[in-house]
Amino acid sequence: MFGGDRPGGSATSAPGQGALATRTLSKRYGSIVAVDAVDLDLPAGSFFSLLGPSGCGKTTLLRMIAGLEQPDEGTILVDGMDITRLSPERRPFNMVFQRYALFPHLSVFDNVAFGLTTARSERPPRDEVRRRVGDMLALVGLEGLERRWPGQLSGGQQQRVAVARALIRHPRVLLLDEPMSALDRNVRHQVREELLRIHSELGTTFLLVTHDQDEALSISGMVALMNQGHLEQVAKPETLYRRPATLFAARFIGAGTFLDVSIVARSPSVVAVDLAGIRFGAEDTGLTGDRATVLLRPEEVKVTDPGAGRVDGRVLTCTFFGSYYELTASTACGTFRLRDTHLHAPGDAIGVAWPETAGIAYESTPAPPAIIEDIAPPGGPEA
Repeated sequence: MFGGDRPGGSATSAPGQGALATRTLSKRYGSIVAVDAVDLDLPAGSFFSLLGPSGCGKTTLLRMIAGLEQPDEGTILVDGMDITRLSPERRPFNMVFQRYALFPHLSVFDNVAFGLTTARSERPPRDEVRRRVGDMLALVGLEGLERRWPGQLSGGQQQRVAVARALIRHPRVLLLDEPMSALDRNVRHQVREELLRIHSELGTTFLLVTHDQDEALSISGMVALMNQGHLEQVAKPETLYRRPATLFAARFIGAGTFLDVSIVARSPSVVAVDLAGIRFGAEDTGLTGDRATVLLRPEEVKVTDPGAGRVDGRVLTCTFFGSYYELTASTACGTFRLRDTHLHAPGDAIGVAWPETAGIAYESTPAPPAIIEDIAPPGGPEA
């Protein structure tokens, strides 16, 4: 557990506190640059997520903020105060770990109360401890479970105990290190809703680290996507999905069709591109060469009758997502990913259509060797 006290002061945060920032924060392990000069700004009261693939540096960044790792360069600021060299217990944070770290020999009540009773000089009276623990258990929906042992709780209940224990000292920032990764799918959805409700009621700054795109996009106000130690893009979830700033972000966030095209004309914001004789417009991201990679999201591409679209193809796969089916289709121009409201069998002949202006064009770079897990976009079944 980390201290919820402000440096040198009491455990209670004043309203409006909790603005967190890093400036050129860097960490190296020998020749490996784990975090590369990261500048990050979390407004007080925000719900902010660090997202990225394994090895991108997000956990190292969180550990430096928490004080578990010392940066090689840069500073960490809370409400304008430099806390870079403070020990973990002196930082105004608390942390919820991936495996919760509950004490198996303590009851739910005593686990939550633990943070209030460790420092003798600051230990509240018993009545205040009972009141504050009761308030926290009510906040996380665990009234009546005070005397249970952690082993008698479900995974979701254990997670809520860990959140209550972390919040009882009123930290300025709550750090969440992949806290839902060990939960099954339905419980994860419930816990996300609980975290959103708790955040809304308390107004505490939340910083979540996750590799789960669905998780980050569905509950965060802002998301920082990391890649090889640096920030690839910092944006609202809707912007990250609809207007990824780089080809890496486009490939990592959500599903899509990626087309290698040539550029035939330019205007201030749109480039005209050619795909094996098929011409259309795509958003320009500042292209300089004569080749590009265009991202088409599945919702931009439509199924038509053979001969009625821009290109014909045959269905490879058809997956049910509740309100729609997601298809992959092989065509002379490559493999397309698209959506329809009807079931299609592998091998079915279809037409593939998209608007005169669609997608986003990026400087072409080699595709990543690993397959990135797809998610439903905001507004889909997983949102």
